[in-house]
Amino acid sequence: MNGIHDMGGMQGLGEIGYRRDDPAFHAAWETRVHALVTALAAYGKWRALRPDIEQIAAAEYLRMSYYERWLTALTERIVKSGLASREEIERGAADAGLGRSVPALSADAARSAPLQIPRTELAVRIQPPFRVGERVRGANLNPPGHTRMPRYARGKVGVVERDRGVFALPDNDVYFLDPKPQHVYLVRFAARELWGADASARDSVYIDLWQDYLEPA
Repeated sequence: MNGIHDMGGMQGLGEIGYRRDDPAFHAAWETRVHALVTALAAYGKWRALRPDIEQIAAAEYLRMSYYERWLTALTERIVKSGLASREEIERGAADAGLGRSVPALSADAARSAPLQIPRTELAVRIQPPFRVGERVRGANLNPPGHTRMPRYARGKVGVVERDRGVFALPDNDVYFLDPKPQHVYLVRFAARELWGADASARDSVYIDLWQDYLEPA
């Protein structure tokens, strides 16, 4: 979407700050949030948290840490899906007699779930519209909802490096709409194509893009 939530390539935000030896979690509560997301997703009430993360106000989004955004989005999704009311969450206890206490995962399944690689490729045969080595242009899309099309790649020309297979279009799938299965392509964009002559001529950015995000160059 066209908000602060699409931060890729934006100036003035500094470096990502990646450190090779950083731990996966920096506090115990972050591990609990990650576990809750895994366990509650098994109810099938939502496909992804990202659309709810994208509803966080810009100032709050920039203030929050990574897992604060997860927790905020998870809370909203729990309330919207009816798994719990906001009052129950704030109280830390479920209302009596509502019959919502049956877990979607057993304890053993919950322990193994984070270690399982999700299989999202679809067993559907569709004629690919692009081929490896073909030049493509990022479509100039401005959807009001969730999308995986980076803002900085719109209108930019790249080269198809690999056909990843067929997947559901996230713009539809996260809202439980027609999954619109289609090919996903790994596309290489030269850094100078994305950010101009001041970028390094040696650098490129590789992006997985659904075919709806691309057009012939």
